[in-house]
Formats: sequence, C-alpha cells, structure tokens
Amino acid sequence: MSIENILKKIEEETEAAAAEILRAAGTKAASLREEGERSGAKLREELESRVRAKASDEERRLIVGEELELRKASLERKRGILGEVYAEARKRIESLPPDEYLKLMSAFILKNAISGKEEIVVPAAQRSMFAGDFVESLNRARGEGAAFSVAATPGDFAWGVVLREGQRRVDLTLGVIFQQLTSRVESAVAGVLFPE
Repeated sequence: MSIENILKKIEEETEAAAAEILRAAGTKAASLREEGERSGAKLREELESRVRAKASDEERRLIVGEELELRKASLERKRGILGEVYAEARKRIESLPPDEYLKLMSAFILKNAISGKEEIVVPAAQRSMFAGDFVESLNRARGEGAAFSVAATPGDFAWGVVLREGQRRVDLTLGVIFQQLTSRVESAVAGVLFPE
C-alpha cells in the first residue's frame, strides 16, 4: 500500500471519527442551547420586570452587569463543551489499536522527516513496538539512503514520537499534534456546535 493511500486512509478515518464526535457534540450542544434559552428567557423576564419597576441609571447599570455575567456564564459553558469534545477525541486517538497506531506514526514520521536519518525518540512503555520491523519498514518506505533508528534513551511522554537529528527536533507527540489540530479546526468546531 503506498504512502499516499495510507495517508488518505488515515485522513478518511480521522475525518469519520471527527464527524462522529461533532455529531455527538452537536446533539449535546442543542440540548444545552435549549436549556440556555429557557434560562435566558427567565432571566430576561426578571430583568424586564426590574427595569419597569426602577428606571434609574443605577438599575440600568445593574442590568448591564447581569447580562454581562450571563454572557460570561454562556461562554464558560461553551468552553466546557469544547473541552469535552477535545478530551473525547484525544481519548479515541490514545486508544488506537497497536497496528493503527504504528501506521499513524509511520505516516507522521515519513511526512515530517527531513533527511531520513533521524533518530526516533519513543515512549519507554512503547519501545518494543518500535523495534526492528518498524524501523526497517520506515527505511524501505523512505528509500535509498534512509537510516532511521530508535534512540537509546526513551522520551518522557506517553504517546507519539520525537524525530531528532543534531540540533533539529520534530515533536510528533500527542500534545503537540493536538495543539496544532485544535488551532486549525477550533473555529470550525465552534461554528458547528454554536451556530449563533
């Protein structure tokens, strides 16, 4: 199977998983939106009642402050939902079966390696998965002159790898990959979950 096919398959699987997560989050967001609208309507009625009862400037400032607090609470609720969506996505990625995990790591390494002679720093708990066959398959896939090797010292992380050659490091650990993914898709995810 070619690298392009592997990358395409990984991309399709990632998109399918993301769509599933977004569908579930959309349902949850709709429920929370309804709850928020009910709470907002109740608060709006209370605020309108206060405005009619007391029309002073001080009372108007109080209403503005309460509306600001409501917006802050709504924003905090939205951030919480986004946090749950990202936590679920991260949990799914961390629980990939070993063969899928190695395919994903292989694709990341081949896509991000510069010389093909990088040392691959792996987590101590996963060291055996990256031994022998894995490195040989990387070298074959990269082609002539490739000389990937697994670093003697394991990395202080639980998932992913770090490519190292001289002073150059390419961090492909889950935290960094997720940071990059989150910054790329956050506005799109927020738009789906919170269309208003």
